[in-house]
Amino acid sequence: MAEKLLLIDGSSLIHRAFFALPPLTTKKGVNTGAVYGFCNMLLKLLQDEKPQYVAIAFDKSRKTFRTRKYAEYKAQRKPTPSELSEQFPLALKLFTAMGIKAFEVDDYEADDIIGTLSVAAGNDVEVRIVTGDKDEFQLIKDNVKVYYTKRGITDIVVYDDKEFAKNYEGLSPKQIIDLKGLMGDASDNIPGVPGVGPKTALKLLVEYHSIENVLANADKVSGKSLKEKLLNNKEQAMLSKDLATICLEAPVDKNLSNYTLQGMTAEAKSLMEELQFRTFWDRFLPVWVPRMAQPGMNL
Repeated sequence: MAEKLLLIDGSSLIHRAFFALPPLTTKKGVNTGAVYGFCNMLLKLLQDEKPQYVAIAFDKSRKTFRTRKYAEYKAQRKPTPSELSEQFPLALKLFTAMGIKAFEVDDYEADDIIGTLSVAAGNDVEVRIVTGDKDEFQLIKDNVKVYYTKRGITDIVVYDDKEFAKNYEGLSPKQIIDLKGLMGDASDNIPGVPGVGPKTALKLLVEYHSIENVLANADKVSGKSLKEKLLNNKEQAMLSKDLATICLEAPVDKNLSNYTLQGMTAEAKSLMEELQFRTFWDRFLPVWVPRMAQPGMNL
């Protein structure tokens, strides 16, 4: 069996869990619902996928190398509710204690961490990316699948080359960045070419294959209005493609062995008790038993 790397978009999944589930707090009033939902999803993924390597990537800040290129990138997004933002450090602390590499990187998004590690894994490791962000479709290839959380935290669609082709007929996964360069992306506030929607963008890319070729042949495009839009927004289109492109060289540890799923620590058990996740230790333990090597652990 091939080795498997599970890459989880932590920022995406914790948001999904927060808005999909009712609020949950400890007796001390600590909000835990998003972490609880995230843990339930994580457990199912570990049971189903049985990965040797796991990494959970989080966004550190909205300000990244992309906002230096375009200050309005993601600027329209509402501030994260305090009930959710206070759960991010809880999630990082808990997952780390559970022996999972969970982290964030200055100046980069979770997508960039995931993209970099998916490439670093090479072609012989099966990579599974779990996210609610379609941007990561550009990473799909023979050994890389995206588990897209379509709605909530249980409705998951597995995107491989075939599933992608069914939804984006005529395009390859890498052309997602060209598609967004033309039509933009409202969720990330990427402008694209004004007036160019998904159907028009898809039609142009099927014919010309890349945004560079579309712009180079703008004078040949049928329709005066579309031709003018392309000719008048070349720089904005190329900037939009750049913003949509996942960085594959984020400054992270690329040694896959350092992402090996480790044994849970005594701190993990204490944290679960503190967060009143009463059943989690016993539920997670079977996944970890083969890796439990710490002396003095109460199994």
